[in-house]
Amino acid sequence: MRLKIGLLSVYFGLFDDAMPGNFRESRENFSNELENFLAQFGDVTFPGLIDSEEKAEDAARVFKEAQLDVIIFAPSMAAPPSYGWIALKDIPEVFIVALGAQEYSTVPDDYDTEQATKRSLPVGLVMFTNVLARNNRNFISILDTLDSKDLLDNLVPVFKGVSAAKTVTENNFLIIGKPIKGYIDVEASQSELERINVTTVEISKNSLNRKFKKISKEAIESKIEKIRSDFFTEKLDIQTLERSTRLALAIEEICTQNQIKGGAFNCHGDVFRFNSEIGVTACLAVTELAKNNISFACTGDLPAGIALTIGKEIAGSSLYCELYQLDIEENWLLVANGGEGDTSIHGGKEDITLLPEDHYMGENGPGVAVAFDIKKGPSTLLSLTPISKPQESWRLIVAEGEIIDSHHTGMEGPNGMFRFDSGEVRSCYAKWCDMGATHHAALIPGHGKKELTIAAATLGIEIKFV
Repeated sequence: MRLKIGLLSVYFGLFDDAMPGNFRESRENFSNELENFLAQFGDVTFPGLIDSEEKAEDAARVFKEAQLDVIIFAPSMAAPPSYGWIALKDIPEVFIVALGAQEYSTVPDDYDTEQATKRSLPVGLVMFTNVLARNNRNFISILDTLDSKDLLDNLVPVFKGVSAAKTVTENNFLIIGKPIKGYIDVEASQSELERINVTTVEISKNSLNRKFKKISKEAIESKIEKIRSDFFTEKLDIQTLERSTRLALAIEEICTQNQIKGGAFNCHGDVFRFNSEIGVTACLAVTELAKNNISFACTGDLPAGIALTIGKEIAGSSLYCELYQLDIEENWLLVANGGEGDTSIHGGKEDITLLPEDHYMGENGPGVAVAFDIKKGPSTLLSLTPISKPQESWRLIVAEGEIIDSHHTGMEGPNGMFRFDSGEVRSCYAKWCDMGATHHAALIPGHGKKELTIAAATLGIEIKFV
């Protein structure tokens, strides 16, 4: 997602008489350089240097009209914090980066009062962050030199995290089928979804049936040709593949028409398996949609679908999974699912295989399951859930670790062996439970603590780490 970025830079004219004549111009050039630097991350709105409360009020109007995703407060020098606060106090939902982009990395021996004024950016930064903290605003402070690679490396996770949050709030989530009866740990009420600005589209059984019927034979044949080029399909009969492909195309069409970024299906009810028109699971649809960066959870678990979407935006891969069993002796946890998945997390030891989903038979036989090994290396588990204490909100639960191997082919689905970084498997899984994780998780490659922290802050929710 290309972000809408506000650049807020302040200047204080109190010292003009004591400084060289080109001092203000040098601060304007500094802010313009920052504007050009930030343009690589999105569309920048910069109302010019703010050197008074009146100009701050003008900037506030500009920022409000721009409907920003993030504001970068980057002072050119020390200045009254009221300048910055007036400019953003009335847009409380926007995440703030307090950026100390110094022009120099060292303090020279001949440092004098004039240089202290010119290089007073850190003073201006802490003046403003105090005001942000007093007013309980979500922000992060980043400091480095403007031309430093480290500055870039520190900003990229921020923009990824903000982008992940905006992906949740600026798209729709598809629901087909209610959660399995009694699965109250995966439910989310309309009021709970509204707290994180999630908009849902619910498709009825009859609407899905109509879409399913309308898919042409030509479209199915074309899709099957592509599927066979991507996966090993020799274990499937043509009728099984055709029916699941028809279903995948029907759901793809629904997603395109409704600006869908993720969601949840419940295959174990009268919409999918026990529907005389469809009569199979939607695992192939989940797998195919993941190729288009659309992430779905099963059993009607919309919170897991949202977690998958956050993970996909941050890491590029996001696998719906359950945490099946602890191997206490070898200190790892079996991560797997029932045959759906984001194949971009494939480890490559074996071909990606399509199988008949005969463990979850429907009225029209098996659907199509996907099976593959998971990429070894650093990995992170995510779980998202509504909570009621200490206040009504949501909680993102994060566990960093690694996939140490993947070889449980009998699962007939994606599978891997996850080892926690923070301790032995028994205590870490106990913490996972204590924090309120649901029984479905998202597995993403890499360690995205910074990105996930920013995403949670932008959504205004809790984050806890195992």
